[in-house]
Amino acid sequence: MSARALMGAMLALHAGLRFASAQACNPTSYSASDIAAAVAASPNANSALKSSSCTWGGAGRSESQGNLCASNGNNFGVLQLNRGNLPPGVTPAAYMAEPLQQQVNTWAAQVGSGNTSSTGYQTLSSAQASGQSIDGTPVTSGMMAACFQFGPAICNNDVAALQSGQPCGGTSPVNINNVPRNQGSATTDGNGQTICSWGGNIQANINSAAATCTNGVQCAPVNSAASPTPPVAAPSDINVS
Repeated sequence: MSARALMGAMLALHAGLRFASAQACNPTSYSASDIAAAVAASPNANSALKSSSCTWGGAGRSESQGNLCASNGNNFGVLQLNRGNLPPGVTPAAYMAEPLQQQVNTWAAQVGSGNTSSTGYQTLSSAQASGQSIDGTPVTSGMMAACFQFGPAICNNDVAALQSGQPCGGTSPVNINNVPRNQGSATTDGNGQTICSWGGNIQANINSAAATCTNGVQCAPVNSAASPTPPVAAPSDINVS
C-alpha cells in the first residue's frame, strides 16, 4: 500500500473511531409508570425490585423528572446512578445515551440489590411491614427509596435521629458536601434533603403513578400519609455505594 493510501486509511479509521465514540443524549420526560414498567421488565431486577417497581418509578421522577440525560456531575440518568457504580468502560455520556430499558437494566445490575442491608434500611423495612412509626414518623415506600438512594451513612444517621426524638436529619443537619473527609457523619444529601423530605417527594410520585396505572404496572400508594409533598428539586447528590 502506498504511503498516501496508508495515510488515507489511517484518517478514515480515525474518523470512524471519533464517530463511534460520539454519544448523543436526547432529553426525555418518562412518567413514573414508564420507569416502573422498565424495572418490572428488567432481567437484572430481583424479585424485591420487581415487586416494588412503582417505588422506583416514583424515585425516577423525583431524581431526574424522568430524564435519561439528567446529571449533577457525579450521578447520571433517570435513576441517578453514581459515577463510581457505572460498569467498567462505560462513560457517563454513554450511559445517559442508553434507552430507558437499557439504563434501568444497568442500574438494576449495578446497584439494584444493594443498600438494603444497612441498619437504617432494615429498621425502616421492619417498621413499614408492621405498620409502626419511628417516634411518630410514619415509614413510607418513598422514605425507603430515599434511604436506598442516599446510601447507608445518611440513612443510618437519619433513622438514628428519629429514634432519639430528633427531627429527621438531626437538630443540626450535616450536609454531605460539607464533610468530604467524614461523609459517615452526614445527615443530608448535597441538596440538604433527608430521607424524610426526599422520601415525601418520591412518595408523591409513587401516588401519581398509582393514579395512572399505565404500561400494565398496577401501582398502589403505600403508607402515603407520611409527609407533605416538597417541591421538585434538582437531581439529588445520592451516595449509592
